Amino acid sequence: MSQRRRRFGVTGILEQSAPFIGFLASAVVLILIVMGLGEKPGKALAGIYKFALSDPAKLAAILSISIPYYLSGLSIVIAFRAGVFNIGNEGQYFVGGMVGAIAGTYIPLPAFLHIPLVVIFSMLGGALWALIPAVLKAMRGISEVITTIMFNNIALALVNFLVNGPLSGLQKGTSLEPQMKKLLPTAMFGKLNGFFRSIGWPVPNYVYLDYSLIVAIIMGLVIWFLLFRTRQGFEIRAVGTSMDVSRYAGIKVNRVQIGAFLLSGAIAGLIGLQEIFAIRGFYTYNLASGLGFDGIAISLIAKNSPVGIIFSSALFAFLKQAGYGLQLFSKVPNSVTYAIQGLMILFIVAINEILVRVVRGMRKREVQ
Repeated sequence: MSQRRRRFGVTGILEQSAPFIGFLASAVVLILIVMGLGEKPGKALAGIYKFALSDPAKLAAILSISIPYYLSGLSIVIAFRAGVFNIGNEGQYFVGGMVGAIAGTYIPLPAFLHIPLVVIFSMLGGALWALIPAVLKAMRGISEVITTIMFNNIALALVNFLVNGPLSGLQKGTSLEPQMKKLLPTAMFGKLNGFFRSIGWPVPNYVYLDYSLIVAIIMGLVIWFLLFRTRQGFEIRAVGTSMDVSRYAGIKVNRVQIGAFLLSGAIAGLIGLQEIFAIRGFYTYNLASGLGFDGIAISLIAKNSPVGIIFSSALFAFLKQAGYGLQLFSKVPNSVTYAIQGLMILFIVAINEILVRVVRGMRKREVQ
């Protein structure tokens, strides 16, 4: 019995080790690339450490950068768990952020009501933009990959038009960056830097650790509880594992997938919270782009786990800072980190497939 338990423990470790092995493999590739560019690995690693890890302020910066990454990855997790591929969270956070900014600009309320309102409106905007692809997928079987990619382009064109036209908050000649009106002060997210300093973490004022961190934590807990502690979460995971078996068991697959798709879009609508409501103080269609697609990679690295997303989003934030460190303190260009991200995903997918086959072989031998 103890031997069987040890075997199950070994297979469990193997199943979960793909991300760590993939990270180590990509780190080896990074060293080889650095050497190929004529730089000493020690100097490159020292540059990464100096810029990304050398003091508490730099660690705080990584935490700050990881917030939108985390929300992006979380939005993908809930969709992938239900067997739908929401490639549209890029457009969903542009539309969600704009809807939230409208609430933050035109609805005067006390701060304790205004801040939750803009969060809710951002979620509604993201869910609304996911609605049509979700219905087309569930009711007509139209590929959500195609529809969500198309809706990304439509979203960018829509917010471009609205910010330059009906929702423009600029007078002629006041700025080269089209934007909406300034948010009301009651809609702005306060910083948590003072709280962290009070518990001994000296976070400087230029680092944005704001209310979006609280939103991210709450959303993570909600999604974890939903997936693993509720009947609806069981249905989502069942549908993502096998739609045919789920239908046979009486689960309404279409309803589950639409619900998961809308929830994914709602969380995607929160990705721009930090940039809009804490950093800029207004909405512009020139928001940081690419965060939606980064979320797909982050979710894959985390193996679609709400807990694993914490580490993979922090890893992406670290790699972003590491790229700046490489560029500043060595001859290695910042673009190398993007190659490392891609290689990391490739390694993790390939290694995961190999480990899955190894685990299956071990379990077959145990049964025999």
